[in-house]
Amino acid sequence: MCILLTKNVLFMKKNIFIIALMLCMGMTVFAGVPLQRGTFMQIRIVDAINSKQVSTPVAIVENDVMSEGKVLIKAGTPVALQVDRRKAKGCGRPGELTVTFLNTQAVDGQLVPLMGGTMNVEGRPKKGLAIGLGVGIGWFVWPGLACLAIKGEQAEIPSGTIVTNVMVGNNLVIE
Repeated sequence: MCILLTKNVLFMKKNIFIIALMLCMGMTVFAGVPLQRGTFMQIRIVDAINSKQVSTPVAIVENDVMSEGKVLIKAGTPVALQVDRRKAKGCGRPGELTVTFLNTQAVDGQLVPLMGGTMNVEGRPKKGLAIGLGVGIGWFVWPGLACLAIKGEQAEIPSGTIVTNVMVGNNLVIE
């Protein structure tokens, strides 16, 4: 009787261990999927951005960002931008744009900080034209000095521009 009881206890302990092991393995299925820092993504600028016009630019994630076969950031998710503008000025100085990609949103609602991908765009300068005409004509006729007011061209990023060097800024776990 004692031997039979000992065998049952060992059998029960073995079954409990196997069940606990299976439960622990099953819990990993419910764990989140890691989104690694440095994961590249493509961003498409939907609306043109101009150094003269102050508007809210729109950019979206171009392709799904995936890891372990799961979509972590869906294509078409909006991307927050910071745009620094400098208008074109006299003496042929061009307009300038600096666009920084700040963050986007994962499928579980977490904010995903972004790094890299800063765009610096400058319009075409017209310094030679402005100074040449201003000084050349202004030497003979005083109103010719007004040519010094010629501005350079505005900087512009056309709609549909795809930026490929944007990366995830932090390690995250997406549910």
